[in-house]
Order: sequence, then C-alpha cells, then structure tokens
Amino acid sequence: MLGPQASVNDIAPHEDVGRPTALAATLPPLARLLQPKLELPATDACEDAGHPEWLAASGWRIYATAKRQRRPDHAAELLESFTLASGDRLDALRLGDGNVVVPFDFDEAYQNFLGERWRGQTDLRALGESQLTFYYRVKRLLPRELQLALRRLFIRLRTTPAFPGWPLELSVDRLARFYARCLLAYADVDQAPFTWFWPEAYHAALILTHDVETGDGLRRALELADLEQERGFRSSFNVVAGDYPIDDGILRELTDRGFEIGLHGLHHDRSLFSSRAEFERQLPALVEAAERFGSHGFRSPATHRVLEWLPELPALYDCTVPHADRYEPQPGGCCSLWPYSIGRIVELPWTLPQDHILFTLLRQRSAAVWLQQVQEIERRFGLIQCLSHPDRGYLGDADKRAHYVELLDALGERPALWRALPREVAAWWRRRDVGVEGSAVPIREGTMRVGIAPDYVSFEPPL
Repeated sequence: MLGPQASVNDIAPHEDVGRPTALAATLPPLARLLQPKLELPATDACEDAGHPEWLAASGWRIYATAKRQRRPDHAAELLESFTLASGDRLDALRLGDGNVVVPFDFDEAYQNFLGERWRGQTDLRALGESQLTFYYRVKRLLPRELQLALRRLFIRLRTTPAFPGWPLELSVDRLARFYARCLLAYADVDQAPFTWFWPEAYHAALILTHDVETGDGLRRALELADLEQERGFRSSFNVVAGDYPIDDGILRELTDRGFEIGLHGLHHDRSLFSSRAEFERQLPALVEAAERFGSHGFRSPATHRVLEWLPELPALYDCTVPHADRYEPQPGGCCSLWPYSIGRIVELPWTLPQDHILFTLLRQRSAAVWLQQVQEIERRFGLIQCLSHPDRGYLGDADKRAHYVELLDALGERPALWRALPREVAAWWRRRDVGVEGSAVPIREGTMRVGIAPDYVSFEPPL
C-alpha cells in the first residue's frame, strides 16, 4: 500500500517551459534543507581568501571559498578545524561574545555540491567532448559485448578517485549537520526543532524508477510491475519517445494499476544536451511527448545533463542527477541524500547504484551493495531511489532480476520507509519547500540535538 499522497496539482507540470536561468540563481540555500527555527547571523569576523578550494574536516570535505579569521579570540570554543591543500588550518569557533564564525559560506558550499561545481577539482576521469561524440557515433555499430568490454576496461585502467565516496558520499549530510551544530552553538541550546524531511514520522522515502531503453523492455515492464505489485510497491517507467514504438495499451495498463509513466528523452543518446541549439530543437517534441504520456517526470538518457537547462524541461521533477557516481559517461553527482529545487523543477537524485553498474559492469552477484546503501540512507533519513531497467541485459535477465527481488523483499521489511511514486515525493518536497499547510498530511517537526563529530548533531523524527 502506498504511503501518504501528495497532490501533483501543487504546481502545473509544464509551467514556465523555455525560460533559461543562470544556475547560481536557481539553487536553494542550505537553510531550505532543514528549515530550522534558529538563524545564524552574518559575521564580519572572517575575510575571503580568494577562490573556491577544498577544505577538509574530520571525515568529510567541502569545496568553497576559504575565509580567514581576522583576529584571534582566546576565549573561543572550537567547533571544528578545516585544513586546506596548503596545510593551513582554519577553525570554526564560537567566540567569547557568543557569535559563531565559520571559515566558509554555508550556502556556497552547499550549492557547489548541488551544482556539481566540484567536478573540475578532482581526479574523477570522464570522456571529453570529442570522445563522447565519437563513442555515440560508433556505439550502434559495436556488438553489445564489445561495448561492455570497453566500459570494463575503462573502469580497470582509471585510478579510484578520492572524491566522491562510492556508493555513499556523506559530505552534504555532514555539512547540514555541522550547520545545525553551529545554529545550536549560537543559540546556546542543546536541541531545537526543524522541519522534518518526510510525511508523518517516516524515516526515509523510497521510490523505484525504471528506464525503458527498447520496445522489448517496454513489454517486459509488465513482468516487473507484477513483481512489485505483489509486494505492495508501485514504480515509474521512463520511456524513450522516439526510438521504438510506444504501446499505449501497456502505458494505460501500468497507469491503471497505479504506476507512473515518465519521459526518458526522444533518443537514447547524448543529443539532447549536446548543444543549446539541439536542446531547443528537441524541446517542442518533448512537450508533446510529455502531454501524450501524461508524464510529470524526466530522466535524461545515460544521465547526460546541463543543470542550467533542466528547469526548461516539460516536467514537475527531474531524476537525472546521481547522488555520487564515477561510472556513467558523465560522472559526478550532487552528493545530496535529499531532493532539492533547481528553479521551478524538483530534482530527485538517484541514490542507489544502477543495476547496470552493479551487475553488468562490476559483476556483483548479489544485492548486498543495494541493501547496505538502503540501510545507510534510512539511518540518515534521506531519499532512497533505485534506478534499474526492465530490458534484456538488465533486469530482463533472470539472474539480475533475482537480485532485484532480493532488494524488494528486504525493502518490504522496513516499515519506516515511505513507499511513494516519484511525482508524490516531488510534490511533497515542493510543498515542504515553500511551507504550504492545510493538507491532510501535515508538515511536522523533528529535533536536532547536539552530538559529536563527524556527525555533530543527531536528527530525530517526530514523536
């Protein structure tokens, strides 16, 4: 049985399509994530050191402009120390007068994660523009086994990046908790309320999403839907509008059974985001396809993306951006375990490794990585989003489908998860984001309580 319903009518799914905006103006401040009752006032105790760089704390890091303390305060309480690549140490302090000074800007650090601005400052290897163009030009000419062999070879030959952690990166989680710790320090209290992440007192939200890459995959979607429905789940199926015939009867059956249909682009390649001109050329056809399918959500093929353009999509939400991924053609990630807004659109990051990554490229033989990730995300009250495929070579194969059933059975034993459709989570997050009250499912308060580094505070659900 599905959890609390959040109406998709909270906003029109296709409003304001075609209005490009600068990314910096569309990402939320960190306070929007927690919506605490406390505020941390601006301080002039620090000055900018110049340009964004890595600041490392105990077990996590941020990418932001360092701020150096202007004057020492021997009565200050140390909240945390951050180390620069140069070896310099910068401290976050509660001063003797009660003010809190932090050697970076919280909003800049948070938005640098969400905007993937950190990607150019790591050893995360990716194909260049010309290499991607060549790959997609010859991909259809190569046998699938040769494609996979080349992907596996690329994985083996590259070095393991120091950032982000895979499959779980905790820096945004710890940034949010450190922000909460600074709020409590400034208010000189041990605990305070904040807006809880999910409806009721659910510990985490769970959404199951499938990208359908072929007509055969669309036919197999019904088999996957049967497995889920038998266990009390519903999911979304994202279809490619222009690469294979769309059986409207299958779409109707899925929607009649409570499943959701999303849009997975016009073609399963990188063409949509290959240039601004191509994006604008495809946009009218995307609007038409979204209206035909009744879709509220979008995921870009192979998760290619230009974040600034996502708000122009004909969608209520997007689920293209990974939490942390090093294996996709465009690696990276927002490093967040929670949804966030990019202008008018809600971004639902996928937070479990894709089935293709685990079982085909890395040749995992169980759902163990998935199950461990679920446990960690629920413990941190985030969004669990599984991205898989019903096609052959994915969950269309009996051995890989068995791993998915193992995941479903384990999820069914976790009653604190809100089982929802992606459109329900997006509508909930939008309503939570703007603080809309008056629905049958009220927005409730959790508690943030002083803890110890590297978590800094505990987040506790509503009673």
